[in-house]
Amino acid sequence: MKPHRLPIARRLAVRPVRRLAADFLRREEASISVEAVLVMPFLLWAFTAMYAFFDVYHTRSLALKGNYAIADLFSRETNPIDTSYLNGAENVYAFLTRGGEDAWIRVTPVRCTSRCDDPARRVLRRDWSRATDGRQRLRNSDVNNDYRDIIPMIAQGDRVIMVETEMQYEPAINPTLTGIGARRIYDITMTRPRFSPQLCWTGLSCSNS
Repeated sequence: MKPHRLPIARRLAVRPVRRLAADFLRREEASISVEAVLVMPFLLWAFTAMYAFFDVYHTRSLALKGNYAIADLFSRETNPIDTSYLNGAENVYAFLTRGGEDAWIRVTPVRCTSRCDDPARRVLRRDWSRATDGRQRLRNSDVNNDYRDIIPMIAQGDRVIMVETEMQYEPAINPTLTGIGARRIYDITMTRPRFSPQLCWTGLSCSNS
């Protein structure tokens, strides 16, 4: 018995359909476009996030370098300073860090008066403490209770100048896209007076406790 065969007209009609289907499966011209559509949103988010991460770390670095810069100014000063000098230092810090009006600084020269070789029991005293933008001045109790662990060991009769700075960071990219929101950047550094025994404040005795 002869095998069943399709009529010639139907066979001619089926072959182009099969050929078209096979050609369609082999073709790859549209694959790049499809991949681009799928990947492009992720790439855009990645570039945006990279810029946001770079910006916050860059600002963090500027804040710390700005703190170092004004701390160096205070360490080189040989004359008593005053409120105008302190406000000028804040302006320098704000300029270096792009911190704007929310930036503030606090300066507190610190010395050790007894048990200076015992980190846990040493007695620390501030010569004076002044801050900008109405920030609270530090008392001796604040220095001993809150800063003892970070103030380096000081020989009796020596001093360090404690410089605190803070600025407000505002992200360039919407936080909902990157998770990086506004934040305060706070730094504190200690430096020794370079050219005089201590940093004095106008109107106060340099040995004021």
